[in-house]
Amino acid sequence: MAGVAFEEFSAPPGSELALPPLFGGHILEAELEAQVEFGDGAGLGGGARPRGGGPEEEEEEEAAAEEGRRRREAQHRKLQALGRRCREIQQV
Repeated sequence: MAGVAFEEFSAPPGSELALPPLFGGHILEAELEAQVEFGDGAGLGGGARPRGGGPEEEEEEEAAAEEGRRRREAQHRKLQALGRRCREIQQV
């Protein structure tokens, strides 16, 4: 792991809480990737998709729900690992 001294880190103007770029500059990667993503044009207050597409549509929805669950679980594991690594670094 390439070491970056705190002195080498330059914070953008106006940022009050500046941290050195740990983990290749991706310390908040898990938070950034956890943003809500909308598919099929459905957003906040977006028009509801019409029902009645049949069993194929239900299977697609179930598959999409399963994929979303797996993605959330992966993000959770990634965040837990990142938290453990941060605690290890703080103890050193």
